Amino acid sequence: MKTTHDTGKFYGFTEDKVFGWVMEDKEFCKFILETILPNLKISDLQDLRLQEGLNSRDPHTKDVRLDVLVTDQAGRVYNIEMQNADEHNLGKRMRYYLSAMDAHNTLRKGETYNDLKEAYVIFLCNFDYPQQGQLLYSFHTYDDQDRVYLLPTGSHFIIINGKGKRAGQSQDLQNLAKLMNGEKITGSQQFDYAQKKIAEINLNPKRRAQIMNYETRLLEREQYGEAKGRAEGINEGVKTGELKATLASIRKNIAGYRAFGISDEKILERLLADYSQEIDPQQIKEMMAERQE
Repeated sequence: MKTTHDTGKFYGFTEDKVFGWVMEDKEFCKFILETILPNLKISDLQDLRLQEGLNSRDPHTKDVRLDVLVTDQAGRVYNIEMQNADEHNLGKRMRYYLSAMDAHNTLRKGETYNDLKEAYVIFLCNFDYPQQGQLLYSFHTYDDQDRVYLLPTGSHFIIINGKGKRAGQSQDLQNLAKLMNGEKITGSQQFDYAQKKIAEINLNPKRRAQIMNYETRLLEREQYGEAKGRAEGINEGVKTGELKATLASIRKNIAGYRAFGISDEKILERLLADYSQEIDPQQIKEMMAERQE
């Protein structure tokens, strides 16, 4: 079976899959939240989910897939995202993610607006979106005339700029920036875990295969997106091409996963997580079955 060629590239903390696999450890996730939000008292994290799809019931509405979605013991909800490319829309992206989180936690009958959960949208960026050189930015809704008045929406938007100035920041926050930049960290048990985990992932053939297949799929989407931009007046044809590319990518992933000895159960679980927003889950199951014939 043909598999994606391994170029030997080292995948660091900012790679989407690596980020998720490191953050799935509740203690480390809790530590990162406390590093970014030191004034919060977080005793326990609950319901930690990776690549959580918050899908709308309206088929014409854009769906959202969150990197890390987690709730703490006080019911506060956190969305932690890794952003590697500056598409110049970070503010609106954060707003849309918050709206999806609120819709996902819709108030039930009998509940009041006071029951709406406190929400934190946190983006870890490899670029300085506000372009002010800070390592940490925190945004809230204030009165235009007098910033002493804060509108208590219960929403918080935080940007970590991995390229920002570290002077004056806590050592843990500086270490987080180091981790994002692939710099060696010493003297920290938590970051020692993260660095060891990243090393283990890079030495694990199955993990590397998953990352490479994921990157291939992203590249295919980008290439077809560029083709769509050039092809005026043939939108339907482009959609067909994108569908074919996605189906081809799924078949390639099935072959790749099986070549590395990954069970069909795990393959199906991974494919449904990655593609269920684009392809009918039943079609994915049928594609798995046709490969076994």
